[in-house]
Amino acid sequence: MALLAACVPTRQEYDSFVTLTQGSARARNEAVNICVKSFDANARRNAGIVTNASDKDAPRVACNRLLAAMISGRATYDDFVDIKSHKFTPKLIKIFQGR
Repeated sequence: MALLAACVPTRQEYDSFVTLTQGSARARNEAVNICVKSFDANARRNAGIVTNASDKDAPRVACNRLLAAMISGRATYDDFVDIKSHKFTPKLIKIFQGR
């Protein structure tokens, strides 16, 4: 469950996480809550800029958008690795912007 806040997972761990969250609203909620807790003040501010949300709400918005993209298949394992490596591609920026 800590995939969104942890280090880079293996592809198998990523696939298992996506499968789990596809079938469980409780797992999705827990994943978002864990993800939100991983944001420090600087990350909140940056997320606010990208998501066009308040710094307070930005982590939840960003985590929800990322999780939705992962579940739908729009965000891939490679995209997730890029996020964990702080490499924000145009595709990822669009995901976080809700586009």
